[in-house]
Amino acid sequence: MQSIIQILKVNDLKSGISKKTGNPYEMQDAEALLLNDDGSIGCVGVLQVPKALREVVKPGTFTATFALHADFTSRRITSILTGLVPVPGRAAK
Repeated sequence: MQSIIQILKVNDLKSGISKKTGNPYEMQDAEALLLNDDGSIGCVGVLQVPKALREVVKPGTFTATFALHADFTSRRITSILTGLVPVPGRAAK
């Protein structure tokens, strides 16, 4: 599944110990826009940044690829960012 997104800001890495499991965790997210085909804003949200892409994610406009997966605790099927390709000529504003 592919979407055009604009990453506005990459938030600081958060780390701690889970109150529920007692296990350490690290997570990072980014403020992002989901863009319609015509470039207009479809919605605004927070995008979870997977560990493998932490060094790649930066402000800009990208074709983002996603995979579906079942969340371990809630069992809800959610999408996970799997790749980013810069969109030529669409720099961060």
